[in-house]
Amino acid sequence: MAGARSIPLTELEAWAIEDMIRHTWTDEGRPVARGLLLKIFTLIREFDARRNDANAPGELPVVLTEDEFWAIDFHIRRGHVDPTGVRVGRELLVKIFARLLDIRTGDDMRRLKFVESDASENPEHLQRLRDLREQFRRSEEIGDDGAGA
Repeated sequence: MAGARSIPLTELEAWAIEDMIRHTWTDEGRPVARGLLLKIFTLIREFDARRNDANAPGELPVVLTEDEFWAIDFHIRRGHVDPTGVRVGRELLVKIFARLLDIRTGDDMRRLKFVESDASENPEHLQRLRDLREQFRRSEEIGDDGAGA
């Protein structure tokens, strides 16, 4: 899924999203919120099911689309405080910003087009081009598996 990334969320972050984003939210006419909220409902249900486990996770991963990341950015403010008084906005937004920047960087890298020149042209330039392509390929692999952001 292009423009989608995995993000680990805490239970409080999941509840903040559920509290602030309504199921009717659309972005430029595209429905966004229902799909996002179904993912969040699943996370909350999983946190609830694991509540009494000895090794209950502090975060669970969820895959969100770029539109869903933007919806969270639109609705959650940096100073968002949950009903128990815990600040969750800033930490959640920092995670969201990292994923959005990762998506945009990946898009920018895919837009780069290199034209191979004839092999009779400068072989040093061809080698530098191959090295650069390899660097971009490795950067995308690191970013796609979540290790880069």
